[in-house]
This record gives sequence, C-alpha cells and structure tokens, in this order.
Amino acid sequence: MRPLLAFVACTFLGHGALQGQSSYESQAKFTSEAQAEARAAELDVGGAAFIGPTAATVGGFGEFTLRFTVGAAGMAPGGGLRVATQYDFEWDMWGGTRLQNRYPGQANFVTYRTSSGSPLAWRALNLNFEYFPWQRVNQFVLEGEPMRPGDTIDIVFGDRSGGSPGVEIQPMDESAFEQRVYVDAFGDGEFLPLAESPRLTFLGASASDLVVFAPTDWVVGESRWVNVWLDDGLGNPATGYRGTVTLAVDSGGAKLPPPHEYREEDRSAFRFGGLSFASPGRYRVLAQDSEGREARSNPIIVHERVPSRRILWGDLHTHTRYSDGRGTPAEMFDFGLRYAALDFCAISDHAFITTEQMWEDIKEATKRYHRPGEYVTFLGYEWSGPSDVGGDHNVYTTADEMPLVRSLLRYNYGNYRQYHGPERQAGHVEDLFRTLAGNFRNENLLTIPHFGGRPGNPEWHNAKLQRGIEIFSDHRRSEDWVSTFLERGHRVGIVASTDNHSGNAGYGIRRRDVTRGRDGALYSRFSPAERGTALLAVHAEDLTREGVFQGGLCS
Repeated sequence: MRPLLAFVACTFLGHGALQGQSSYESQAKFTSEAQAEARAAELDVGGAAFIGPTAATVGGFGEFTLRFTVGAAGMAPGGGLRVATQYDFEWDMWGGTRLQNRYPGQANFVTYRTSSGSPLAWRALNLNFEYFPWQRVNQFVLEGEPMRPGDTIDIVFGDRSGGSPGVEIQPMDESAFEQRVYVDAFGDGEFLPLAESPRLTFLGASASDLVVFAPTDWVVGESRWVNVWLDDGLGNPATGYRGTVTLAVDSGGAKLPPPHEYREEDRSAFRFGGLSFASPGRYRVLAQDSEGREARSNPIIVHERVPSRRILWGDLHTHTRYSDGRGTPAEMFDFGLRYAALDFCAISDHAFITTEQMWEDIKEATKRYHRPGEYVTFLGYEWSGPSDVGGDHNVYTTADEMPLVRSLLRYNYGNYRQYHGPERQAGHVEDLFRTLAGNFRNENLLTIPHFGGRPGNPEWHNAKLQRGIEIFSDHRRSEDWVSTFLERGHRVGIVASTDNHSGNAGYGIRRRDVTRGRDGALYSRFSPAERGTALLAVHAEDLTREGVFQGGLCS
C-alpha cells in the first residue's frame, strides 16, 4: 500500500550555479581526509582486512576477525588502533556500547591479541565531534613491547570460542559495512586513517512478504506497470527468491500480464508491464506467489480521459554512507527505482561531512539515474545547522550542478572528513540564503527545513527559497513544529519524505527493542519496516525535474 502522504503546495525549483565564496585561514593539520590517508600511506603505518567469513545475513549473529598488519613504521608503546563504526542511531552493536569482554558465553563478546604477545588495552569511545560520522570507536592501545613490521593484531568480534552466539548483525542489508581503521604508529596520539578499511557484506534474509506498488493515475486502455518485490521481513530485498508471482485485480475488467518466475538477475523485484483497464474506476492489483504469499497494491484511479496532472510519488530526504546513512548514492537511487517504485528521488547527505570526491560521486549518480518520463532524480544536500542559527535545511536544484554550501556543525580541526580549506562556510542559515539567492533563476532552487536532527527555526525565512516544510519523516510527525512557521505567516507547502538512513529510499523505518536474555546478555528484536512511511506526493503535468518542482495541489 502507498503510505501516508503530505502534499507540496506549488513549490518550485530551476537552474543556476553558486559563486563567490571568500577565504579564511585554516588551522587544520590536513585540509582533507584524503591528505590524512595519503600521509598514512607515506609512513606505511600498516593495513587491515577481515580474515575468514566476510558475509552474513541480517538480523542474526556472526563471528568476524579483523587483522591489522603492522607496516614499515612499526608500532611504539602507547600507539595502537581505533576501529570506528559509522553512526547508526539505534543499531549500535559494533561501536563499543554493546560489545563486552567479560562474559565469553554471551552475545557481543570481543577478544583481541597481538602476534608478538604484547598486551593491548581496549576502551570504547564516543568521539562525536572529532570522528563524526565514525564516532563509535573501539580503541586498542599497545601497553607492552613495540611491534615490528609484519606483526599482527587480531580483533575477533563475536568470538564464539567460549560459547557466545556471536556479535549481533544489523537489520539493514549493506554491500560494504565498513570498520574504519585509524592507526597511531608512534604513540603520539595522532591516529591516521587508512585509505582502505576492511568491509563486510550483510545480505537480506529469505523472503517474508510480497510488496506491490503501482502508479496512482491511469487512463482507460492505457498500458502501464505494477512493481512486485519480496521483503525479508526487515525491510530489505529478500536474498535468493525464485518463486512465481501471478497478478489479478479486485474488480472489473483488466488486461493482465502473464505470471513471472523470478530469476537471479531480478534481485527479488520485477516490474510487470502491459497491464490495462477497460473502464474507469478505482482498483487494486492483487499479487500471489507460488509459496502462498499475498499482497495488494495501493489504490489505482482509472480516468476516462487523460488528466491534466497526475500524482507522482517521491522521496527527497535520504542519507547514504557519505554522511550518516547506509549504502552508496547509486544503491540509494537503485532502491528507489527498483523496489520502492518512486517517480522521483534525491540524496540529501550532510554537507558538512561530504568531501569533494563524495560530492562528485553524488552528482554522477544523480545524472546517471535521471530518466525523464520514467524516474527523475534531483541533486541535493542537507545544510545542517544548530537550531539557534537556523536549523536543518535541505537544498535542491533542477540543475545538474551546484556547489556544496557547508555548515559548521560539529566543527573540529581533528575531523579530517570535514572541510578545512580556504572557502568560507555558511555559519548561519541567513548565509545559506544569501549564497543561494545570488543564483536564484526561474525558481531553480529550493530549501526545505525539517524537524528531525536540529529543528528548523521560524525566526529566519526566505520567501523565495524556503517554499516547503517537512511535516512527516521516519523521525516523527511534526505538526506542532510546522505550526510555528504558519503562525508567523510563512507561506510554505507541506511536504514529507523519509529521512531514511538505511539505504532504502521511499521505504520503511525500523525500531529496536532490547531485551535481556536468561544468560543476562542484551539481545535486540527488530521490527519490520513500516509500510506507512513518509513520502511526498505531487500533482504534476509531466515527469521531469521542472514538472515536479512546478507541481502541487493547485486546482
């Protein structure tokens, strides 16, 4: 079923590029993460990799051994490793707050040793400012004799040798779950990041539920499609599904496509084409598979004549691994198209920790997946500022290019992910508005404040740019906060999007319930993805960037 929605009331966007950012003097030792990685390689501080299994199924338990091999720099007493996990809200299983080394028979038991026999001291840290978004840190400090080139440190997450079931695995599938490794080779407290950190693959579980999505507006005799995919019960595409799905309609006459037997290349999703209706009305498509699963689609409205505008569905608020989410930009766009069957989508990673290389990748993926008439993608980012300087605002354009305007949120000279170069950053939302306003052409730019994170502040408003406000996301329903903008007389369209951090544009949230087992250990129970997550619906004349941004409920 299509989820609860919020409509945008005539919000608009267009073309242009930003210009003219002044300079300031940087105090950072490195101006980018790439420079710090290059320094680690130059010194040859070593390398890290997982040995043994590198893939597992979501929602279960596993044992994974990370091996660090000391490089030519050696490792002095007081030196060591920081193994960091990307910030993951409720799913903190690897970042130290849940790991333990006291009870070998319980979950999340971690062990560590050196090949030289030198002792290590483990400590869990939360380095929110210096390491964000890699703030969940397991630190291992060498307390004995120095280590030589070729010596190794083994860290076993979920060591099962004493009866532990293993380390808990997150409920989100992920092609490259990274353990970011930082190395202090000289014991001077400077931990340099490795350019290549070890990664694991977490696969979706077996099929649990059918999910059926269809376009909303149809015309009598028009041939359109219905999208059917298999959910593993945790909001991920099921792994290895090979069943056969058959379609039907709940009433009236319809031309139906033949059943489809799912193959490996389908990746548990198939778009049935060639479906049409013989008469106007309101319909739902029913899907049933060969294993007895059933599901029905969102409502389909069949018109006698072609409507001047059709309802389009999209998600403009998503986060990838480039900020504090999961997956790559390409994977996010692919999920929105292949599984959630969105009409339009955008990535809105936090600009303050998005590097230039990442921004180029986001731009490239946005261009590659943009297919007018089929799937529209928008270039965007999140300007993240504390509420007292304006609060969070997402920025979008109809162009293929726009510079990244960063905030100073969590600014720390030791965080090499953050930009430390000469270009001036926007420390206040008014600075953001001024920078954007100089390039405002034909309603080509749009900012949307939201509540989740750092609530947008109604004290500052730009009528040309701030034409929408997010009332609903995976965080919460925010009617009370939105009303503070409306009470001030701000004319803003009401919108919704997921603010998804799981790599699944347009689909679902998860909740975690922690319980204590009979053995005294803490265990997680994951909810399925909610089918009623937030999406944005737009009445548009056509499926193009301009069509979406010029759309709305204007009739």
